[in-house]
Amino acid sequence: MLKKVLPIASVFVLGFGLITTACGQKPKDFKQEYKPIYDYYVLGESFEQEVETKFHNALAKKQNEIIYIDQTMQQNKNLDFFTQSNLQEISLRKQNQNVSSNYELLSQREKDALNNDLNKITKNSKLEETILDSMKPEINFYSSILDFKNVDQKWFDGLSYDFNNIDFGYLNFDKENKNYIANVNLGLVFTYQYTDINKNIIKNNYHEDIVITISNQNDIIENLKFTTSELRENLIKNKFEWAWFDAYDLRVNDYARLFNLSNSDFENLFKFDKFEKSLLSYIYEHNTNLSKPTQSYNFAFKDENRFKHFKSIDKISNFDPRQNKYGSNELILDDTVSTTNTNNINLFKIIFSQLITDDQIVLENKFVKGNQDIYAYLSKEYKTWVSNFQSNVNEELNINSDSLVNFGEVTLNNFCLYFDEFNYYHPISPISYYVGISANNFNDSYLNGESEMVKNKIVLPDQDPIFKAIYQNTMSALQIFQESYGTSKTTWKSLSDNQQLISLKSSNILQSRAATTNDKSISDVNAQLSLLNNKSSTYSAESDRQSFLNKTNSSSFHFQFNNSEELQNIPIIEMNNNQLIFKKFKEGSSNLSVDFNLSFLNLSFVIKSEKFYWFERTLIESI
Repeated sequence: MLKKVLPIASVFVLGFGLITTACGQKPKDFKQEYKPIYDYYVLGESFEQEVETKFHNALAKKQNEIIYIDQTMQQNKNLDFFTQSNLQEISLRKQNQNVSSNYELLSQREKDALNNDLNKITKNSKLEETILDSMKPEINFYSSILDFKNVDQKWFDGLSYDFNNIDFGYLNFDKENKNYIANVNLGLVFTYQYTDINKNIIKNNYHEDIVITISNQNDIIENLKFTTSELRENLIKNKFEWAWFDAYDLRVNDYARLFNLSNSDFENLFKFDKFEKSLLSYIYEHNTNLSKPTQSYNFAFKDENRFKHFKSIDKISNFDPRQNKYGSNELILDDTVSTTNTNNINLFKIIFSQLITDDQIVLENKFVKGNQDIYAYLSKEYKTWVSNFQSNVNEELNINSDSLVNFGEVTLNNFCLYFDEFNYYHPISPISYYVGISANNFNDSYLNGESEMVKNKIVLPDQDPIFKAIYQNTMSALQIFQESYGTSKTTWKSLSDNQQLISLKSSNILQSRAATTNDKSISDVNAQLSLLNNKSSTYSAESDRQSFLNKTNSSSFHFQFNNSEELQNIPIIEMNNNQLIFKKFKEGSSNLSVDFNLSFLNLSFVIKSEKFYWFERTLIESI
């Protein structure tokens, strides 16, 4: 394994080993071709996130038309399965029969009727149309991975149902069996597909749990509709305490983690009874559907496990799949003695050499030890990233917050209607609502009742908790990168020095060779450097890459050598013992770029030194 995170040695032995030539054998230039391996990976990952978000939002928009069945719908849609008599009979079977799966309680006729009723309900809701319409503006962007060999194949493969964990419930309110409430719990599945760089089809299923409520009590249906339609956006808009969290609330001491929060950061918070009381108070205050109920019931959580999961929707970032070179900042490295060139070379060496943390810097009004070069670079750039993110949140929800660093969604668990007379909990379809994450939201303009952000309010980086979060995330990620890749201090002072550009300490790197694979190119090297492996026919992220992203609290990463102007005019390489050697460009002269994205360092170092290209240059050497 790599030191602590991932075996960089194995990355190169497995990766570079596949692309090396026999000792002394010259590379066959014509076989070294550009392969957009990482581009396809990013596009596929972006497509998955886009599609699943669209599915989730469409269901949230349409769910009240799907998960509630009253007498009118039963009659108008001529439903066969979702009837009072049928659901009561199935409930009795559940009590009397011992089966491994509740689905086995159903006869084949009932299974067919269930499928038919669900198809009627989802078709009537126009859920599928809503999904397809929301994706139409995105299709052109993803066209290269939606080019199927079979012209009849489409990216959206339809809706289906998951009955593996199906459950049934039923309650009579009176001896005459006139009034009732019932539920059917199941999964709604969205199937979609796209292609990888090799035109292999990648098919994914996205699953959402739903609870269908069936009742002839209209007041119950109306009150339930409020919880599943009005809470998602309005809790955060109305400044509900449990929709706004900062580092103190989450007990997060290291601000770097605010960009990679997990379920464990939230679950204990929702065990407090105060949360349940606050949520119920909000519902009773804002639910305009409340009328005199026909039965005695109230909203309640079945137990203290009130939290299901958290998902980040958007956060401060400077990585953009839709921009050229993913929105990276181009920094020129040349032979001049300018301050700009000196700063750029220093930043390059800090990333790929040794990270010095002996400088005195100020974070959130406190003097600490750190790196002045990283501090200075982030100070100059970060406000643009923050502004873009917070503007997106404002556009989405009309919230002028100036403290947010992360925006996500919490899904609740075990939220029910409780019928005290019968000591009966009726489950409600999982409720999700938006939450905002800040480093420190004490002075947030929106929470403090200001109608719009105070545009003249100037917060310096050394005072700003958002900057502290960005800086700490960057430094932590960079330290893990250097430990994992074994970067070593370089001795070159200018690009004209004929020394290796980057040195790695790991032993045996670049040692393994396979003479029959000399058609591998810099694209294959870049895939390995970016922790993308092609163990199968599909280039995809492996567990090592995901582990690295988790360790660095990052959501994107790449480390590549490219042509800065024309990607297809690739650098021709040769593997020689423990060295990765740049020989020339495939066609004519150009400039080499070293592209690096991790945390908030999304950089393209372009080497415009004439002297650098006088000789073949060692890009990486294992020492």
